[in-house]
Amino acid sequence: MRWDEVQHLYPNDWVVIEAIQAHSDNGLRLVEDMAIVQQFDDSFEAMKRCNELQRDRPSNEFYFFHTSRQRVEIRERRWIGIRGGR
Repeated sequence: MRWDEVQHLYPNDWVVIEAIQAHSDNGLRLVEDMAIVQQFDDSFEAMKRCNELQRDRPSNEFYFFHTSRQRVEIRERRWIGIRGGR
């Protein structure tokens, strides 16, 4: 599903998405194709669900956005060093 389709189906909502097709360009992660995981009215609940999914399935890409955003783009961070387990 494309972002404009998500915006049409869920106007003015928070959504958790799974990136199906994405690429990196100049420090941004751009999601072209996505699947809707869940819709939320509250940003905190969307963030909480997104974190749960990332913890349960770390090899998949999950994000949460408000559908008022024009584009689905994420600023990438470079990790230096070792991240500890939880």
